[in-house]
Amino acid sequence: MRETYSKNYFEKYAALTLTLFFNIDKEAIIQSDRPDLRIPSIQFGIEVTQALTPQEAVEDMKKPLYMSLDLTPFDHSHQDLAFVYEKIDDAIDRKLKKAKNYEHYLYNGLYIFSHCHNLLQESLQHFLSQKQIPHDFYQYIFINSVTKIYCFDILSNQIIPFSFHRQDLIKMNLEALIYEKTCSKKRRKIIIP
Repeated sequence: MRETYSKNYFEKYAALTLTLFFNIDKEAIIQSDRPDLRIPSIQFGIEVTQALTPQEAVEDMKKPLYMSLDLTPFDHSHQDLAFVYEKIDDAIDRKLKKAKNYEHYLYNGLYIFSHCHNLLQESLQHFLSQKQIPHDFYQYIFINSVTKIYCFDILSNQIIPFSFHRQDLIKMNLEALIYEKTCSKKRRKIIIP
């Protein structure tokens, strides 16, 4: 069976993880654009992206990456963590430059799919603290580490981990795949054979 993994899939998957993180209903998160996810009940706007190199971030360059299945949330172990952090750094910088085009909420977050399940909380917190991310737009950085997400509070330099049960990961993947096939957002889809 051929599966598609476009921006729609990743936005839906991020929304599903956040319903568990915030302990809110699915209906509380609105999928939109600029930012991708809106949670009016808690005055939160969240932009979703992936940790990609600047070259990979160009939409036409993503197709071979998706074709190799290297960019699903259920990725493999990365031995070169320095490269993963470099890609997270690029994603943050890329979205900081675009932030002026996004609607401002009381709380703004950036959700990044790292595609790496072996990120450790301490090293990630050290990395994000050293980056000294300006907090004039984003106050929170969410890093999806496949089986968990880390929420980094930019002001306090603290990180909150949230782990998912295996059955939740399977359910979220299936829901995001169904959404990908049925959503009405008009975005180009990338087909996986």
